[in-house]
Amino acid sequence: MAIFQRRLWLFFTVWFVIGLILVGFSLLPPWLEWANAVFLFASGLYAACYLWDVLPKGRFIIPFIFFGSILIESIGVHTGWPFGAYRYESDFGVQLLGVPITIGAAWLSVMGASLAFSKRFPFRYNTLILVPLFAVWLDLAIDPVSANVKSYWLWQDGGLYYDIPTQNFIGWYGTALVFALLMARFEQKPTFTELERNNQYLFLMLHGLFGLTAGVAGLYGVTIISSLALLVYWLTKGGALHAKGAKKQIS
Repeated sequence: MAIFQRRLWLFFTVWFVIGLILVGFSLLPPWLEWANAVFLFASGLYAACYLWDVLPKGRFIIPFIFFGSILIESIGVHTGWPFGAYRYESDFGVQLLGVPITIGAAWLSVMGASLAFSKRFPFRYNTLILVPLFAVWLDLAIDPVSANVKSYWLWQDGGLYYDIPTQNFIGWYGTALVFALLMARFEQKPTFTELERNNQYLFLMLHGLFGLTAGVAGLYGVTIISSLALLVYWLTKGGALHAKGAKKQIS
């Protein structure tokens, strides 16, 4: 299992670096758009490995996040609740219930990375308090790029933040809070592992990819918001849950 996880991380890291250049600088040719799906599934699978490790009695949460997010997004597409009125473009990949299945993998990436990053703050209830906020933080970078730059989905109503409805971010918070409630109920005592460290990097990498893409497209506010992730990571270095007696590397 550990060998698979390390090879998956190596594969994802290489794919990320290539994608950072091609996607970030809008060099990805149309015939290579399928590479985005590989990126999302690889990141989602690695985040799922982390959730599998920290939720030994709650591993059902992994498929719950994958299929539950697709179901919630399907309700959103057909009713406009809870995110607002929007629709996915048909070339965004294979769809289930009117939603690209890559969305399930994307939500796994967001939740796993947000959970890992929350562990840099050593206080009680950090999963319940921080994970939904960090999920919204990621969406502040993801949504402007995906909608305004890449046109993966189109909003029918506008908003104050890059013409995205405020309702979307409220919906994101509520959805992430439901997942966080389940994770907080079943997560084991915090230990620092290779999976946790790499999923913290995943949080930074997602911000890096979307922040760079936004900056190249002129969405400088998004770039600033994403850049704050690296600052927070650096500032919390001493406060992360890396207690000497709690470190446990995957063997």
